[in-house]
Amino acid sequence: MTAPTAPAPAPAPAPAPATATTEQVHTALQDVYDPCSQSWQRPMSLVDLGLIREVSLAPDGRATVRISLTAPFCMAVPTIMQSIEQKVGAVDGVSDVTVELDGGTLWRPELMTDKGRELLADARADDRRMLPLTPVPGPGPS
Repeated sequence: MTAPTAPAPAPAPAPAPATATTEQVHTALQDVYDPCSQSWQRPMSLVDLGLIREVSLAPDGRATVRISLTAPFCMAVPTIMQSIEQKVGAVDGVSDVTVELDGGTLWRPELMTDKGRELLADARADDRRMLPLTPVPGPGPS
């Protein structure tokens, strides 16, 4: 006769799903770059360009990011939306990402963050140093 065995321990409860915060989503958005700024070798995030209009999170982890564009007919919209979906979707606790376009907010430089304005000013200063500018003679006496 064999000795009775102790019952197997109950499995550990599954960990509670992580809860994402809007701060985490904003941090993830810092890594979403405007494709046009990258093509001009001046990579700027959507945050620094001032294109993020609103971030909201539902209790079930669904994130909604509302953005505006630098130009109404931006050809890079699909790339931007896909990048937002990937970066925000990687945040622990985010279950789904919806990107909405805000057609009512026209982009202007004042929407940029201080960091964004600084990055742009630095890039422009670098361009001026690299360009061989020569004075153009003004109209002479006739």
